[in-house]
Amino acid sequence: MPTAVHSEAALKLDFIVVGGGAFLYLSPPPIHRLIVCFRHAGLSGFSVAHVLAKAGHRVRVLEKLPALGAPSGGLRVPPNMSKLLKKWVGAEELAKSAVLNVATPWYDLHTGERMGVAQWRPAVMAETGGDFLLMKHEDIHRMVYRLAVNSGAKVEFGVPVESVSPGDSKPTVKLSTGEILTADIIIGADGATSIVRPVVVGEEDDPKPSGFTIFGTTIPAAAMMEDPELARLVQANEWPIMMGTHRSLCAHPVRAKTEFAVQMYWPDADAGTPEDAGESWYDIVPTSTIDFSNLSPMVQRMLKLTPNLYRTRWMTREHEIDEWIDESGQIVLIGEAAHPWFPGGTYGPSMALEDAVVFGTLFTNLSSRAQIPTFLNAYQEIRLNRTTAVNNTDISNAAFMRLAPGPEKDARDADIRLARDEWDDGSLKTEFESLAGVFCYEAEDAAQEWWVTWGRYHLRDSVQFNPEQTS
Repeated sequence: MPTAVHSEAALKLDFIVVGGGAFLYLSPPPIHRLIVCFRHAGLSGFSVAHVLAKAGHRVRVLEKLPALGAPSGGLRVPPNMSKLLKKWVGAEELAKSAVLNVATPWYDLHTGERMGVAQWRPAVMAETGGDFLLMKHEDIHRMVYRLAVNSGAKVEFGVPVESVSPGDSKPTVKLSTGEILTADIIIGADGATSIVRPVVVGEEDDPKPSGFTIFGTTIPAAAMMEDPELARLVQANEWPIMMGTHRSLCAHPVRAKTEFAVQMYWPDADAGTPEDAGESWYDIVPTSTIDFSNLSPMVQRMLKLTPNLYRTRWMTREHEIDEWIDESGQIVLIGEAAHPWFPGGTYGPSMALEDAVVFGTLFTNLSSRAQIPTFLNAYQEIRLNRTTAVNNTDISNAAFMRLAPGPEKDARDADIRLARDEWDDGSLKTEFESLAGVFCYEAEDAAQEWWVTWGRYHLRDSVQFNPEQTS
C-alpha cells in the first residue's frame, strides 16, 4: 500500500466546478420536448467538489438546475464504485437504497427463454474488495451532493453558465446574468454536451449518430407484483439481461426493491428518433408509440406498466478526446466532459467517481503553485488510458448482447447456456478476468502511487517549499 497522502493541502486554491448535474445547452432544446435530467455529470462534479473541499480547497459548484430531484433511472454500481461510496457514507447508509446484485441471468428478448445465469458469489466478489450494487441515479446524486456540501463546498443552483475562458493570471466564468467569476482552476464537469470542452480542445464538438437509441424508465414495484412472473424479477437480487436481434434490454430492482429500472438499446430506425436528436435525456416518448410486438410476452406486459420512456441518442466521435487540460493550464475536464460515455453503460458513473478521487487526491498534496501543471498532467496520465479501455469494454459488452442471427450469435448462446455457475468458472472465465481489472481498481491508491513514485521527488528537485505560498 502506498504511503497515505496528506489529509489537507498546504496550499489552498479556489476551484469553480461547472456543472453539478444539470444540462448546459449550447442552444435551448426544442419546445415540444420536456427537459429531464438523467446524467452522470452530476456525479463527477459533486464528487470532485467533495474531495477537494475535504482537502481544504475553496470550491464553488455552479449548477444550472434550480434544485435536486429531477427524474432519473437505474445505475449498476460495480465494486470499484461501491468501495468509494461505502468509504464516504458507510455501509449502513448505502444499504438503505441499494440492492445487492448476486446474479446475472440471460434471457432471449424475443422468446423469453432463460438461457443461463452467472452468480456474483461472495467468495468471488471478495477478491474485488467491494459489492456489486443496483441503485437509482438520483439516490447517488443526492449522496454526493450532501458530501460536497458537508465538506465545505458552496453549491449554487439555478446558475446558467454562458462561457468559460482562460485569463492572463486566472480563468473566468461568465454567467448568463453577465457576472464574471474567477478562480485558480475551472473544472468542466458538465457532461457529454460540455460547453467547457471546446475551450480545452480548441474546436467545437462534432458528434455523429451511432445508429442506436437508448430508452430508460422505472416502474413501481407494486404494479409488477400483480403479475407472478414480473414479481419474481422485482423480488430477485439480480440484474437480468435480455438479448435480441439488434437490440437488448437490461433491468433491475432499485430503492430497496420498491421500483424496477429498465434500459433498452434500440436501432434508431425502430425508435422513432428524430434526425436532430442528441445526447441529452430530455425526450419523453409514449411507450405506446414504440413497436414491442416481437418481444417476449413477459417483456410486453412489463412495458405496458409504464406510460412513458426517456430517450437519448448514442453519439460517437471520430477521435477520442485526448487532451483534458487547456493550453493555459487553468481549465480541466472531468467525467463525461472528458470522456463522453456510452449512454446507459455500466461503468460511466464509476469512472466519474474515480476521476474525482484521483484529481482530488493529487491536489491534497499541493504545497506550491509550481506543482499545479504537474498534478494536472498526472491526473490525465492516470485516467486517460483507463477510461478509454473501460468505455470500449462497455461498448463491446453491449454489442455482444444485441448480435444478429449467425455463427457469432450461435456461439454466444451456446456459451451462455453452459453458464450455470460462477463468472470465474468455465466458458465465462475470460470475461470475468477482464471484469476483474475494472472491479479491483482503487482510485485513491492510483493517485497515491503516483505521488509516492513521482510527485514527492518532483517537489524536492524543482520546488523549495515556501510557507508564504499557502493560504
